[in-house]
Formats: sequence, C-alpha cells, structure tokens
Amino acid sequence: MISMAFNAFSENTMVLHDGSGGAIVCDPGMSTPEEWDRFERELAGRCWVPRAVLLTHAHLDHVLGCAGLYDRYGLRPRVHEADHVTYAMAPRAAELYGVPMAPLPDLDSEPLVDGSQLVFGDLHLTVRWTPGHAPGHVVLVEEGGVNVVGGDVLFRGSVGRTDLPGGDAPTLAKSIETVLYALSDDRVVWPGHGPTTTIGQEKATNPFVNGAGTGMMQG
Repeated sequence: MISMAFNAFSENTMVLHDGSGGAIVCDPGMSTPEEWDRFERELAGRCWVPRAVLLTHAHLDHVLGCAGLYDRYGLRPRVHEADHVTYAMAPRAAELYGVPMAPLPDLDSEPLVDGSQLVFGDLHLTVRWTPGHAPGHVVLVEEGGVNVVGGDVLFRGSVGRTDLPGGDAPTLAKSIETVLYALSDDRVVWPGHGPTTTIGQEKATNPFVNGAGTGMMQG
C-alpha cells in the first residue's frame, strides 16, 4: 500500500498492489505535472502498472487524477451508483474552488456494489457502502489483511464533514457504528486526509463517534 498526498486539499491517493505488477489506484488526486511525476516515479520504482481505478466517493479532490489515468492507461473509474451525481458535479465544484481540472472520463460500466468482492490477482477487497459524507461513499476492506481504504468517513480523532451536498450527520454516524466499528480493532484505516489510524483507537477515543456511543454525533 502506498499513500501519497496530492492537490490543494492534501488528499491521500492510495495505491494497492495486486501481487503481479498491477496497481489498483484509489481516489486519484494528481492535479499538477509535478504530482503526476511523483506518482509515476513511485510506481515505476516498484515496477507497478495501473490496472484499475476505484473511488471511495466522487468529491472533487478525489477525482482530479481520473482524466490522466484514462488518457495514460485507458482506465475508467468505478464508483457506487449513488455517487454518479456527485461525479457529474465535480467540474462545477472545480469552478467554484478555482481548481483547474481536465474533463472527466465516463465512468466504468460496472459500479461498486455494497458487499461485492473485487479480485485483482492476489488482492481481494470487499466493498462496503458507508454514506453520510457522500451519498455513494464506500470503504474498501482488504480480505486476508488488515488494511481499509477509508475515504472521508473516519479520520484519526475526527470524522468526515457532512455539510456538502448529500451529506448527513446521523447517516455518517450510523455508517461508522455499523460498518467500520464492526471490523476488528487491529484494522488499519487509510483515510482520504491525514494519518492512518486503527479501528480500536477510534472506538476508544474518537470524540464524534466512539464505541461506547457517547460521541458528539451519537445519542
């Protein structure tokens, strides 16, 4: 697993290895020639080649690299169908924030579906729907390992914002309680911003949603 922070929003782009030279790119945020150079050098140094693009959700900062991945590798992003509208809105968001963005490619014809198993060589991921930050937000749970590609649901000591279109605080809290906190405590969450954390740490100490049900967004 590689994590690289890109663009003006310091978004964490995740790259997972499929065991046979393939790179599964999650939430590509590359937005400048310098960021693309870093991304490609990181992969070339490991002899990894992008083979799929997965989106935890389709907010602007998580899709800025989609056009480049399509142009360079012919890869279309996969996203939960409930975030198709979010994806379509990203160019407008770029205008509002004053962020340059190339036209987005069409989405892959196969959406990410809750509970489905994604198999890429030796890499097995389970898709879990976790709305609240975005309507079609998902997390990707590594089977046979400890990693979780968490997007913008759960952060170290915090949670995703819910004031963007399609966001909802009670829904987000429920997603964390019923999906993420149902995972084992040793699971490592790789969030869309900031450092990694573990399920156990957040259940014990997260001030917004915790395992005891006493967080600011609970009860």
